[in-house]
Amino acid sequence: MIAIGVGASSRAREDDLASAIEVVRREVNGGDLIATFENAMFVTSLMTVAAARSLAFRPVALEMLRQRSGECISRSERSLERFGVASIAEAAALAAAGPCSRLVMPRRIIGQIAVAAAQSDVKDIRQ
Repeated sequence: MIAIGVGASSRAREDDLASAIEVVRREVNGGDLIATFENAMFVTSLMTVAAARSLAFRPVALEMLRQRSGECISRSERSLERFGVASIAEAAALAAAGPCSRLVMPRRIIGQIAVAAAQSDVKDIRQ
């Protein structure tokens, strides 16, 4: 399972979010759900983007983002100062993908949008 994490400024527009999500989906060859900070100002727009692509949407609590912050590759000083999280996009992707997930696409900035992707550590059931 691949989770796409999103961070953005309050100026992010729905079409910008949709474009950024499509960039990630092409790069990681898919994506199963979209996740972000549960109190982000753009949650409603992101939910619409997810629904239009038949992707699940997962809001992530700040505490869960903080728990995965140490695994982030990128570092946003603004995010650290405001939320105590190195990267909202990376932490959201990791939290949504599950406890043993790993980043498959570190944070990338596309306009006003930060995106990242993480893959769950699901064992092959045939083994």
